[in-house]
Amino acid sequence: MNTNLDSLGVEESLTLFPDQIRECWKQTYASNIPQIFPKSLVVSGMGGSSNAAKILQGLYESELTVPFVVYNDYGLPAWVNSDTLVVANSYSGNTEETLSSIEVANKIGAKILGLATGGKIAEMIKVGVISGAIFDPGETNPTGFPKTGLGASFGALAGILSKAGILPLAEAEINSASIELVEIRKSWDVKEMAQWIHGSLPVIFGGRPFLGSLNAGRNAMCEISRNFTQFYDFPEVNHVLVEAMQKPESTKNIKYLFFESEFNNDRVKLRYEVTKKILDEQKLGYKTYGLKGRTKLAQSLEIPYYCAWIGFYLSVLDGSDPGPEPWITKLKESLSQPVH
Repeated sequence: MNTNLDSLGVEESLTLFPDQIRECWKQTYASNIPQIFPKSLVVSGMGGSSNAAKILQGLYESELTVPFVVYNDYGLPAWVNSDTLVVANSYSGNTEETLSSIEVANKIGAKILGLATGGKIAEMIKVGVISGAIFDPGETNPTGFPKTGLGASFGALAGILSKAGILPLAEAEINSASIELVEIRKSWDVKEMAQWIHGSLPVIFGGRPFLGSLNAGRNAMCEISRNFTQFYDFPEVNHVLVEAMQKPESTKNIKYLFFESEFNNDRVKLRYEVTKKILDEQKLGYKTYGLKGRTKLAQSLEIPYYCAWIGFYLSVLDGSDPGPEPWITKLKESLSQPVH
């Protein structure tokens, strides 16, 4: 594969994904954040900042005793009150939807933590308008783009929520998971998987506790490869998609990729096998990737990491530079927003 198309260093940023996690965890965990005991938690964020929250939401939904909601829109849900912790999470610090959440949270009297690399949110933190942490991925994300900075967003958010006492997550677990990712990448089949997917419409499958990871994986493939990608979760997909897999005729160009884990519910594991038999009968293409991480944390990061690399190699196979974002630039300029 000709990786010389990569003008902005996407490959290097993806290679440094584990370093992003460790570096940004250390930075935000070292911040001056007190213990907070909210009755509910909302993370306001878009794109990669949202993906980081969704990964953590899925990973800890069976452990946290307070509601944890990820909000991808302007403002905040109507139920947010003074007992809610609102984390305004924006890689750039200028995301207008996230800035609007701070405005609403201030009016309501909700607790607020900001998290950003710079921009308006970083300025608010610096002057003490809100509490929070400013993180700097530095050389671990040479493109400077959020789409290759998921590790930074994840590490930073995990660090600040752990420091605040919301998540039961220790630095040793973060370090162990990131080291595992380096080892896993040495032996995986991601180039071959990209070649199999190339020219088709990919749909990725998985189940709890990795629903947020599937979302993040889908987004990485869309943003880096510029190929339309979708995801569905088990067991819900069996109540939605089975009868629709053969119509219209264009569905024959869909390739289904199962992410399977020993941490999935036993009935979900059975549903995987039954669904594959149906796909065989329908003569539709699928493959399985068995997650290799030893822990839920490692596997929750393995999915989006693997998908990001698929996206990179799909872009190369298309003869397209995975870095530039001309349409995002056009969109942001039309909205009078900073691009990043």
